[in-house]
Parts: sequence; structure tokens; C-alpha cells
Amino acid sequence: MPLFATLADMQARFEARDLVQLTDEEGTGEIDAARVDAALIRADAIITGYVARRHKDVALLAGNQLLSDIACDLAFQELWRGDRPEHVKDRHKDAMKRLSDISAGTIVLDGGQEVAEPRPDAIMFPGQPNTFGRDSLKSF
Repeated sequence: MPLFATLADMQARFEARDLVQLTDEEGTGEIDAARVDAALIRADAIITGYVARRHKDVALLAGNQLLSDIACDLAFQELWRGDRPEHVKDRHKDAMKRLSDISAGTIVLDGGQEVAEPRPDAIMFPGQPNTFGRDSLKSF
């Protein structure tokens, strides 16, 4: 099952006739949900590869609208069998650019747990000794 987008998201983002034309190999006039899900799963794999660089648990980002849009654009291109129109190529290019920006930290996603990058040469020093400790309060 796809993580970031669903068939309903694809139907909301693209024309139904386009989805039927791209997925209906049987000639039923209906959208082939299995083909759409397969394309969305492949899109999820690409997204996870980029997002996991910054976020520990990618599954926490499942409801993120930006990632849903990216998944739809990647899956839509995946459904094309032959030459892709320019607008499809442009959407794919924009989606990949956004993923690169997420991976680089330029775009910050809401939710999820971002992985903090280690800072070189961090200064470590001990704190002050306790003023009121077990040993200092023995006489009271």
C-alpha cells in the first residue's frame, strides 16, 4: 500500500480521462487501481530515499501534503509508457528538485523527527559540583 499518496489523491490532482488512458490496458474504461498503486509505491521508494536523509521515521510524514503532491507527480510520469509530454517532464523535474531541497534541508517538512547533524569540535566541560548533596547535608 502506498505511503504518501493514494488513488484518490491522483484523481484529485489529474484528469480522470488521463488516468484511464494511462492505466486501462483491458479496455474497461476504468482506472486500473493496481497500476496506479504500483506507480505510487515506486514514487514512495524515491521519496523515502531523499527524505530519510533528514528524518528518522519517514512513516510519520505520511499525511504531508507536499510529499503527497510529489508522489503524485512522480507516479504520473511513471504511468506513461511512451514519450512524455513536456508538462509531465516539467512536473517530474520540479518534484525531484523539491526532494533535493528537502534532502539538503532547504525545505523543512512539518512533522517527523529531523536527524540533527553532528557538530564538529563541540566543547564538553563538567558542570559545577552540587551545592546541596547527600554528603554536604549529613549534619542536618
